[in-house]
Amino acid sequence: MKAKDKLAVGVKIMASVVSGRPRPLFIQYSLSDRCNGQCIYCNCRNRGNTGLTTEDRLALIAAFARLGCLRMKLYGGEPLLNDDVHVLIRAVRSHGMRCAMVTNGLLITEKMEAVREIDELIISLDGDEEAHDRQRGPGTWRRAMDGIEACAAEGLSFFLNVVLTRHSLGQVDWLCGLADRLGIQANFQIPQFGETLFGPHAREWMPSPGEAREVLRKIIALKRSGGPVLFTVHSYRRTLGWKDFGLERIEDPARPSRCMAGRYALMIEPNGDVYPCFQHIGTFRAKNALRDGAEAAWRHAWNHHCHDCYNTWLNENKAIFGLRPEVLMNFWRNYMSDKAKRYRR
Repeated sequence: MKAKDKLAVGVKIMASVVSGRPRPLFIQYSLSDRCNGQCIYCNCRNRGNTGLTTEDRLALIAAFARLGCLRMKLYGGEPLLNDDVHVLIRAVRSHGMRCAMVTNGLLITEKMEAVREIDELIISLDGDEEAHDRQRGPGTWRRAMDGIEACAAEGLSFFLNVVLTRHSLGQVDWLCGLADRLGIQANFQIPQFGETLFGPHAREWMPSPGEAREVLRKIIALKRSGGPVLFTVHSYRRTLGWKDFGLERIEDPARPSRCMAGRYALMIEPNGDVYPCFQHIGTFRAKNALRDGAEAAWRHAWNHHCHDCYNTWLNENKAIFGLRPEVLMNFWRNYMSDKAKRYRR
């Protein structure tokens, strides 16, 4: 992305926030629940939503582009399983939006033609072969690594997405070493295991509060020392300061939420239902972008009562839309680049 385009993104974010006129600038769109992974803590494959027709997906993308979306992230399930994914990637970009994608990496080498057109690729990797395969299924590490090495060799823009369960906390150094070698960064997340998306037994994989705080301090130290950590110290410190990891978010029905979720960022389910963010699936009565109209569904998503949570990624987004200078700079530097640093063998 050219400097002038980065500036234009920043101007649009600031104009929307300063004017008090929200726009759905960042959107996560789950194409379907279909997945070829075997993640032990994920309930996605059991939900059974195969998504919309290509025509409806294209209409949905166009509708949110008209509402002002700047960055649309495609995910699932596994988005590369969708036969029309190349068409959808091109559609997102043709409307002037930045196209991001979250993938487990298993199909990257097979779908490289489509992958090359993605502006920002997020590849899930939970550590070395033993740790990753324990969490995501036997043989998945090797295929994910083949995809990672292929993307790095082509100089594509991507970073790692890491779920830190109680069994993978010790993988931070290994993952940082890999990220350093490839010239990329890693997004480390203490998970939130809402039952709708992750199933009734996922919380068994949650680190203890002491373990979570220990690894968060380690990540903060790595970021401060120039390590390949994607998010800012500010956002990790907010997670570190959360009093009770058994309480995933704070709700107060007596007052409107000031969270950016719903107003400036939102989530779209495979059937077109629009939610403030993933945490509200199963508890929020959503409107549908196709049945009720994209704008009506988006505006309805403002009407939630969640005020805070410990999710580092969401806290980073809150700080972006709060116009916090160091977080804005981190965002432009890391997300808005054209290519990753050159692959280093």
